[in-house]
Amino acid sequence: MIIDLFRFIDRAFARLVEVLLVVILIAMVGVTFSQVILRNFFDSGIDWAEVASRNAVLWIAFLGAMLATRARQHLNIDAVTRLLPHRARNALRVFLDAFAAAVCVVLAKASLTFVMDERAMAAELFLGLQTWMVQTIIPFGFAMMALEYCIGVVLDILRIFYPDIQRRKPQAEAA
Repeated sequence: MIIDLFRFIDRAFARLVEVLLVVILIAMVGVTFSQVILRNFFDSGIDWAEVASRNAVLWIAFLGAMLATRARQHLNIDAVTRLLPHRARNALRVFLDAFAAAVCVVLAKASLTFVMDERAMAAELFLGLQTWMVQTIIPFGFAMMALEYCIGVVLDILRIFYPDIQRRKPQAEAA
């Protein structure tokens, strides 16, 4: 029962991230396209279009990284792990996921300090948004990736002792 609740929350959060990704991408393309049309045909433009597009790319990168980490489709080299027996493979994954989680925690902490410093400067980015508000995706993204890796550690430990536990397959959930 509790596992079903966690799965529901996990899927709902992933769906929210996917929707946010699509909305940001459409908005970025729309603003950029409008900027091109306005500059080429009307000798005009949107003052904040370039800054908004750059920051949209930042959000897209972190949201995509969060989804890739959840689906375990992030960069990895698994040629060695395919040759290992089941328990050894999961033991290696425990170590690698724990290391990745630790790195993400350090990066989340460092980026939170960075965002707080930006907040203290109170610089406006565009449309009344302050720089720090847009940059909050950095510590949030690293924190979510750390959480996903920690979940992976727990699942990998469970798989060592209970080999029947299946890996998450987010692609199959949509079907």
